[in-house]
Amino acid sequence: MFTYGAYVECGFLFKDQNNIAHNETIEGLKKMVKLTKKSKVALVAIAALAVILVIAVPFVSAQAAANNAVGKIKTLNAKGYAIQTGEPQNKFPANFTLTLQATSTDASVKKFDVTGGTMVVNGVSYAITNGNGGVATGRHLVLLQAQGTDPTGQTVTLKLEGRYFWMGGHLYVARIAAKLQTENENYTLLMRAAIRV
Repeated sequence: MFTYGAYVECGFLFKDQNNIAHNETIEGLKKMVKLTKKSKVALVAIAALAVILVIAVPFVSAQAAANNAVGKIKTLNAKGYAIQTGEPQNKFPANFTLTLQATSTDASVKKFDVTGGTMVVNGVSYAITNGNGGVATGRHLVLLQAQGTDPTGQTVTLKLEGRYFWMGGHLYVARIAAKLQTENENYTLLMRAAIRV
């Protein structure tokens, strides 16, 4: 009976000491890791950002691959001036819209076909029917040659060279120097163009 009583008393004694040690440990941890309201908000923000990145990175990579796919159609828009060669040298407003279709997406030279478009010089509209070109990505250079017709059905040729620079997102802007050769007149074009890729 004495032994049993001592055992029970010892059990209660160890239980009390364990509770005291446990409480001291919890208090020590609370002192070591004291999270302020700002710290909690920062941790939640970091966790949310990590989740968004895990979800978004594969989507963005897939989107970039889709944007560079062969067969993808893009629109090149430009505005500027046409200077009539010869005498007198007249300056006219000019603009064009060309539809481009990727044919090769090599890393250094991306090739495309011109599938259609319209060029307007001094109010005269020229239909662009076909052509081709390429983008030298290392040099930020765009080269293009296209053919079409004037309002009377005569053949016109557009030769274009441009240097592009990035503006933000998927929008690229280029400074363009071009030649428009018609049956009766030749024009030098100085333009600024934009395309979303």
